[in-house]
Amino acid sequence: MKISLLLLYIFGNLAQVFAAEADHFSPLFDGVEYLSSEEKDSIDANKLITINTENFLKSVLKGLNERQNCSDMAEKTLYKELKKVFSNHSKGQLVKDILYTEKYPKISINLADSIYADWSVLNGYLLGKKGAANSPLALSPLIVVSDVTVGIDKFEHLFGMGYQYFDRAYLRGHSLKKVLKRGIFFEKTILGGNILATGVFSYGDLAANFNGMRFWNHMLQKRDDVLGPEYNIGPYLECRNEKWVQVKPIDFSHYMDYSMDESINCSKFASKGAVKKYISKLAENNLECPLRPNFLEDMFKKYSRPTPGDKKMRPLSHWILNREGVEKVSYLNEF
Repeated sequence: MKISLLLLYIFGNLAQVFAAEADHFSPLFDGVEYLSSEEKDSIDANKLITINTENFLKSVLKGLNERQNCSDMAEKTLYKELKKVFSNHSKGQLVKDILYTEKYPKISINLADSIYADWSVLNGYLLGKKGAANSPLALSPLIVVSDVTVGIDKFEHLFGMGYQYFDRAYLRGHSLKKVLKRGIFFEKTILGGNILATGVFSYGDLAANFNGMRFWNHMLQKRDDVLGPEYNIGPYLECRNEKWVQVKPIDFSHYMDYSMDESINCSKFASKGAVKKYISKLAENNLECPLRPNFLEDMFKKYSRPTPGDKKMRPLSHWILNREGVEKVSYLNEF
């Protein structure tokens, strides 16, 4: 009993760092059509995010340049300072700004009105516990980035786990297969996909982690993009005349795509009971997952490049996309 309580405490506290889940379905529960292109344009937050990112970066780069010449600075020192802007809801200036201010058009969802309304602690403790509905982080608000609607939690994965992927794959030289499998392990444990967390194994989170690795690589663009050199977008920063300067605006539409929309890239769940509740809630509203299979197929094409270091030559999509639909996640035989 004591061991169970200890595990619950550890997983509960760790999971809250990235615990928020996204619900792309409940805005459609009233029979409303999916957002039209015109509606998306009217609430597209991407340009505003780009502008405010530049403002935050100016402050960080100014501090760096006042302390040390960029030519003498270790790469990791730069990244450490950049994480003051690009991190989670408790540390990162950008995510805090998006999440806690009224600057940005957002779609907020009450837990009681969501796809997870019937969740119990047996489906996922952090979403099913008493008082979960009172937590502003139980369900992430949605935000439109260019033509894609994503949970704000995806920015946290992009910056946080994305940096871990980048650090291990590029700075430490681990195989990408090993890095991707490590991310899957964390998604199955402290980042959601077990009943001590939210009980939601989100492929959308895995896609955000992967694209976060690309984002951090583009910061200085010392290496080709993992999707191929045609996807080289950086560098965003350069060392010029001993000073760091931003040479290109950061456009997050390069990273946010339909792989992070959980109505397209379906999640799996920690228990069979959760699967039944999720599917039942969809059926009540004449919905299914994937909602737009053709968009999912587009993502499979985008991420079709073979995984570097994988002897089986499996595509990158293998690690971040779900073609099997809503079902119970396997903790032993999957991936």
